[in-house]
Amino acid sequence: MNEPLYKTYSIDDLYANYGTVSFNKCGICLCRQGDVDILMNNHSYHVEKGGLYLYTPYTFIRILRRSEDFDGYFMEGDLDMLAVGLSQIPVMDRLFIRNHPCIQLLPEQCRRVEQMLSMLDSRHERMLQVTSARSFRLLKLEMQSLIQAFLFEMMELYFDSFPIEELQQGREERIFNTFLMSVHRHCDKERSVVFYADEQHFSPNYLTSVIKAKSGRTAIQWIETITLVHAQHYLGSTKLSIKEVADKLNFPDQSTFGRYFKKHCGMSPVEYRKKAMG
Repeated sequence: MNEPLYKTYSIDDLYANYGTVSFNKCGICLCRQGDVDILMNNHSYHVEKGGLYLYTPYTFIRILRRSEDFDGYFMEGDLDMLAVGLSQIPVMDRLFIRNHPCIQLLPEQCRRVEQMLSMLDSRHERMLQVTSARSFRLLKLEMQSLIQAFLFEMMELYFDSFPIEELQQGREERIFNTFLMSVHRHCDKERSVVFYADEQHFSPNYLTSVIKAKSGRTAIQWIETITLVHAQHYLGSTKLSIKEVADKLNFPDQSTFGRYFKKHCGMSPVEYRKKAMG
């Protein structure tokens, strides 16, 4: 099976998974309809139709709220794939984008983005379907060039538009969002409330009381939920063995991981992988 150069995600999946961290990824999300409040690291933004947000590696992304009619396009690719193009963009411009990730497009600009995305998706699908190694190699080179061109188009649009200002957050909301961001980044290794309380210089009891007040769930429940989301991702979307997943999630052994997974998911890792793989 040919490996994709980028992935598109369902906003429903992002919403259901309580957020994600981009790690070695860059991406965009275009609001096609409705409106959405999105958290990027510790900053929240209200984005309406025609809003575009760009994100860089190690960005925490979470959908805080969305309208019933919201529809968006979410695309993510490896940083390595964009490295050549990004190296041509001044460092100060890249830092500015990281600090001001959301812009509002005019209708004509939005149509340009939609046309480029449609062309990319069409050629990418063609690349994934070819059976000839020679055709795949040529289409991959073409796709890499198209993606670099798309990157520069995005930069032109970005600097020809006005950034969307961030929303104000209350103190407890910021504590909760910081906690979720940290859990997504560290739960593969750290699953104690003490670790996350120490990060924000709070006692474990105080952090848990804030999390409970903001979400109706305790801090440890959130840690367990997000750990399960990560485990489900590794089991359903990677070729890692069960033992390798257990190691990646810092469990002492495969059996301990299996018991933990079954307790919180209701089925064993093997059963979940079979179901996820169809």
